[in-house]
Amino acid sequence: MTSSLVRRLASLAALSTLCLSALAQTGGPSASETTPPQAKKPPEQQAIDACKDKKEGDRVRFTDAKGKKRHYACAMVGDVLAARSGVATAATKPKAK
Repeated sequence: MTSSLVRRLASLAALSTLCLSALAQTGGPSASETTPPQAKKPPEQQAIDACKDKKEGDRVRFTDAKGKKRHYACAMVGDVLAARSGVATAATKPKAK
């Protein structure tokens, strides 16, 4: 009985090792899985206009082509500064001394 248990444990260990090594070889998510959907589309003209005379990270409010009011941050999209969602910015601006 003991040798049967040892064989089962050895088989289970070998199978677990094979499964884990197969998972490790996948290398994680592909670039298309980690790229946000908005990064694939060019920015709307309203988003570009909202960031005129602004710098990267500045928060802007504008109305998009569908008439929705947006509160986004300016970010570089290719070689153009445009308002984009999902851009990390500070919650509040530091007070000037």
